Amino acid sequence: MRRYLWVLAFAAAVCLLPNGTFAATAEDAAKPYAGQILIDAANHGEAWYVNPQSLMRVYLGRPSEALDRLTARAVYVSFGNIARVAVEGQGTSDAAYAADRAGYVLAPDDMLGAGWYVHPTLKVRMRLATADDAWLVMRTGVPVPAKALAAIAIESETAKPSISGHRIKEVVSADTVVLDDDTKIRLISVDVPTNPELQQAAMDRIKTLTTGKTVMVESDIKDQTADGSKLRFLQVGDVNLNYDLVRNGLAFHNLEFPNWKYAELLLVGGLDAMNQKKGMWNR
Repeated sequence: MRRYLWVLAFAAAVCLLPNGTFAATAEDAAKPYAGQILIDAANHGEAWYVNPQSLMRVYLGRPSEALDRLTARAVYVSFGNIARVAVEGQGTSDAAYAADRAGYVLAPDDMLGAGWYVHPTLKVRMRLATADDAWLVMRTGVPVPAKALAAIAIESETAKPSISGHRIKEVVSADTVVLDDDTKIRLISVDVPTNPELQQAAMDRIKTLTTGKTVMVESDIKDQTADGSKLRFLQVGDVNLNYDLVRNGLAFHNLEFPNWKYAELLLVGGLDAMNQKKGMWNR
């Protein structure tokens, strides 16, 4: 009898998906709703966005709050790629690209212009520049049972970054250093090209800025890489080293959710490097 009670308890703990199958994890529960706006009809019509990057839900709140929360989760792409998804009634989308980006929020990587929500069903883009725009996006939401919504984890932005002071023991590569406590650090949100000249220039820049100095090591939301290296920003005095490499054309910005603490700074640094033809752009 106890055995059957245990089985029933387990079945009650998992979420029944729209196709009638059971989901044993919050991620499984979120997958059928990835990119959608969900309406909690049982709780005053609250709207939630299921972020396709994290497979977690984000409470949208009022339209002004929804605008901030949606655009904060944008994927930065060229406007040429944004244009591959048509505005409703204004042409035809690149079907494959629209399907690939369905449910995502896209923002121009030159930071000029509005963000856009790619409707997951219609495969068209909806502007996200004002609170009114966000309200129109929210109105496309679909009601879901309270049980299905509750099975999807809530995305938290409360992770508190850790900041500590260290000396750099070794510069291993153009984007990796070892601290005085033997912690291996991978510079977060930057990507140095494989060109040997640029690799060496980036290593020399790191050594010039950090030798004999205390370096402030700052985390973001995602803590480490698959190989165990810690993902960190490095600050020397007033200089953000990650930004400095991008600003001097020695690295690209490489922004990946959820580590967007200095996203705007890195984007502007990349534009400055291009405009002033620094580093890799002086070719």
